[in-house]
Amino acid sequence: SKIDKASTQNVAAVWEGNDPVLKNEMVAIGAHYDHVGTNPNAKGEDKIWNGADDDGSGTVAILSIAEALAKSPKRPKRSVLFVWHAGEEKGLWGSEYFNRFPTVDIKSVVAQLNIDMIGRSRKAGDTNPKNANLTNETEVYVIGSEMMSSELGEITKTVNNSFLNLTYNYKYDDPKDPNRFFFRSDHFNYAVNGIPIVFWFDGVHEDYHQPGDEPQKIDYAKMERISRTIFLTLWELADLKERPKVDKQLPPELTVR
Repeated sequence: SKIDKASTQNVAAVWEGNDPVLKNEMVAIGAHYDHVGTNPNAKGEDKIWNGADDDGSGTVAILSIAEALAKSPKRPKRSVLFVWHAGEEKGLWGSEYFNRFPTVDIKSVVAQLNIDMIGRSRKAGDTNPKNANLTNETEVYVIGSEMMSSELGEITKTVNNSFLNLTYNYKYDDPKDPNRFFFRSDHFNYAVNGIPIVFWFDGVHEDYHQPGDEPQKIDYAKMERISRTIFLTLWELADLKERPKVDKQLPPELTVR
């Protein structure tokens, strides 16, 4: 049988901070721009898996956050590192590569914010069991924010409570989560590299890794609310006098995939 080879790349950019010293530190924000491609054996006529939520939603969220930073009349103290990761669906390849061969001093990264699926919501009256754990229009799962840094966890909560006050659901913020969501997105490779992380996630749904993950099903109002909250969290972290203190070791069960 024939094996087709293809190459892909991470896309990275830096928005420089305004403090002469702290601009050498960075808050990283990331998403993955790949999906699972096509499936000629899929049922029905649609063989293309578009990945509008997974992770088109995160990809455009950080584009919007970059635009908001660019239009702001002021800059935060620290620089912001944007990374659109490749190969996430193949096994977190892009984020692993970036952490092994970073384009910046990886020790300068004070925290990594990961956005992977923030565009779908469970509607009232939805009885589909595949949507049972999908968050509603004002809710999002938050994973990992306190696993390495109590301060990062507190900042994440405080920023949300002070502004849009989304419902932060910590159901999967558990080292023993049987779904192993902590292992299943790009923040993992930053965490095992000693960088505290926060992961925002709307939950699996009927179109997860299916051809039906399409743009017309996105809850754009929800996506905007979450994106604005993440932008404010990013700014708060980038403007801190000191980098968030890492006061905990990653639980041993979370260090190996």
